Amino acid sequence: MAQPALLAWVLLGFCAAQPVSPRAQHSGFFRVQFGDDQFIALNDGVVNYPISRVLPAATPEAIANGISSNSITDPLAMSYNAFLIRTPTRLVLIDTGTGGKLDNDPSFHGCGHLLENLRAAGFRPEQIDEVLITHRGQDHTGGLTSLDGTRRMFPNAIVHVPKDEFSMILNAAETESYINRAHNKDFARGWIDFTTSAFAPYVRAGKLLAFEGDIEMAPGITALATHGHTPGHTSYLVESKGQTLIVMGDLVLVSGLQFHDPDLGSSFDSDPREAAEKRRRILALAAAKGYWIAGSHLPFPGLGQVHAAGNGFSFSPSASNSAPAPPR
Repeated sequence: MAQPALLAWVLLGFCAAQPVSPRAQHSGFFRVQFGDDQFIALNDGVVNYPISRVLPAATPEAIANGISSNSITDPLAMSYNAFLIRTPTRLVLIDTGTGGKLDNDPSFHGCGHLLENLRAAGFRPEQIDEVLITHRGQDHTGGLTSLDGTRRMFPNAIVHVPKDEFSMILNAAETESYINRAHNKDFARGWIDFTTSAFAPYVRAGKLLAFEGDIEMAPGITALATHGHTPGHTSYLVESKGQTLIVMGDLVLVSGLQFHDPDLGSSFDSDPREAAEKRRRILALAAAKGYWIAGSHLPFPGLGQVHAAGNGFSFSPSASNSAPAPPR
């Protein structure tokens, strides 16, 4: 049963998390012990992006300060991350990468490595029990199916999607209305076709479920509505033995600037004001409670802690091996 929206902000993890314990690492995955759970970051790829393209409102001075203060580069080497949670009873995967379907697109060239890194971490796709999707980005849903779209890559998994995010896919009557409302109709139709293809084998198998609001997805894992980046963008709050972690999806795209200035929106936000409000709210919650955070596009492994700093925040990443370099 869905919980009231405000409840999820205070529901779990009032005890500050103790440091998670690193295990043997690999350049494509990063494993830590988190309470009774294992938390495994999986790298799907790294793509070079000019910072001004991601954060068009960032001034040249802000970009220069972010580069000098946070050891980032411009173009930014943006990591594409997904996360696997091994609880005592379930294997839960959050997002699925591109599936290698978009390699001809410069925005995704070099991605598609999630499955090989999942296997390198010691897991097989057929072992996954649940797949939780944060939002509609093609780099989050493409890996659900094979390159030709005919096979479920996680054949035994139930896939859970936010209803607000995918209603135009789940309800065919909304598809044309969605396309007609879109500013870029060709892009909207292409996204519809891509996402329909990714979901179709799960729909046929009765393994695609939509949810609404803040609701428990699996023991110790709760959906947290963080709309704004996209209309139904969802983060996931993970709790085990007094430790709490928020998988925050795409709330932060450029760690070197958006932690310092959470109000700085991205060119990919459907509602920049709402996205900024949710970003600040999640970061303030994590900083106040000592929660860990994990981000889809934070430097691999995308895991660390947040601390209040002036009117913004600072980010302390966990130690990691180097992620694969972006393709040239």
